[in-house]
Amino acid sequence: MRVLQAILLCLPLLCEYGQAGDPVGHLKPLGEQTLPTVPIDEFTIDNAPHPYEFYENYVKPSKAAIFRGVMLNTSGFQLWTDKYIKENYGTMEVRVEGKKEKESRIPVGEKYLGRDSIGHFVDHYHLPNTSMYMVSELPEVMFKEVGVLPSVGACGEMAKRFVEIDIWWNGGGGRSVIHKDAFNQINCLYRGDKDWKLYEYKYEKWIHKHWEPENEVGGYSEVDVDAVDMYKHPNIAKIPWSNFTIHAGDCLFLPKSYYHQVISKGIQNLAVSILFGRFDGVEHIDVSDCHDETDYKTPKPLSELDVMWKWSGTGMMSMGRGDFESGYRSSLLDMAEELQAIGQELNADAVAELWGSGGEDDGKIRHGKYDKAVAILDSDGDGKLTVDEIKSVTWSQFREFGFEVEPHEPSNSYLFEYSLITYDRVVQILKHALRKKTTLTRDIWVRLYTKVLEGTPEFANKIFNGLVGSEEINEIESASVT
Repeated sequence: MRVLQAILLCLPLLCEYGQAGDPVGHLKPLGEQTLPTVPIDEFTIDNAPHPYEFYENYVKPSKAAIFRGVMLNTSGFQLWTDKYIKENYGTMEVRVEGKKEKESRIPVGEKYLGRDSIGHFVDHYHLPNTSMYMVSELPEVMFKEVGVLPSVGACGEMAKRFVEIDIWWNGGGGRSVIHKDAFNQINCLYRGDKDWKLYEYKYEKWIHKHWEPENEVGGYSEVDVDAVDMYKHPNIAKIPWSNFTIHAGDCLFLPKSYYHQVISKGIQNLAVSILFGRFDGVEHIDVSDCHDETDYKTPKPLSELDVMWKWSGTGMMSMGRGDFESGYRSSLLDMAEELQAIGQELNADAVAELWGSGGEDDGKIRHGKYDKAVAILDSDGDGKLTVDEIKSVTWSQFREFGFEVEPHEPSNSYLFEYSLITYDRVVQILKHALRKKTTLTRDIWVRLYTKVLEGTPEFANKIFNGLVGSEEINEIESASVT
């Protein structure tokens, strides 16, 4: 009888945790499979390492570090309420996605799919059931209120290798997959809290990485962070990992290619990431501009430093593009020297060979204008690039060059919707509507397109304009469409 009673008492636990004998943490949230065992060094503004020490002890060996309270006195921390940001930057555009990375649908902003104005975002991101999460380049006009951690920005070479500035903003509840980023970054939190789980790159073989083209440097894991299937993904439990919370005012140094998973908390959760060069193979950095008078206690405004890719707040974004120095200049110099050694020249055809090949399908848009790109860098106008010309190229020139040659993410463009809603799906819905209605009106089509395909009225109207041949015509006889 006692044995039977013991079994009956255990049944609720078996129902909750799965069958007896399941691996620890099976179908439980990420983190319940093993305990975190990797500590992270923590600093304040008073004991934070200077740039040379920081590079030698953290950046070069790819070792994460936390900086507590270092943004508390910055303009962004003190000013960035919803009201302030809307009033001062409301017309700026930003990229938006769903709160649950890789699974949420792309939300519709004020006018476009996957893009919103900051003002419209502020008015909507707190609404019930919203899935909107701002993951975007930060408009350059906001740089003046972003602080730069002195360990990176006070002086030295790292401060001269900022690639991209991103903003992450949601109303809490956002959570990522396990993923990695191409560049080193300083991620500073201005509002809310973030729970981080970190996995060093050297354990990538156990991360259950999703396939990606060889030319990609990022990547993500197939592990379901809400319910880890330990039969499909057992190796995740082999990885030593770190677990910690970043609070408003704190910064995290996240090394290049470090795998991480993040959960955002708080009714306003806003972070800014400064992405800087990978420094692959760089033994020591140049800190010749660091001296006794350098201020290592005060974060500089980001506006005082240069950034390779700058977002104006409208038009084509540049998220995910390359490093001007280790990417563009280095690649061009290597090719120029190789061609020079065999008596050939670096011209538009050679540039097309570097950037024009699609290779494996990476989902990016390619429309290279290689003659125009070479002309941007060609100081003497002879149609070829010499080693000296490449060495003298400015960042401003590389920005123009990059927009002409480098494949871009569809989400950087106003035409992102075309890459998400296929031609075949549009035709399918259109044919269905024409069969059901003897006369198809513009209003009916817009409602159908936005409801069924989850697109925008803007693009629905463009399609209808193409169908009827005019913006002024608002209906069409179904029998007239062939």
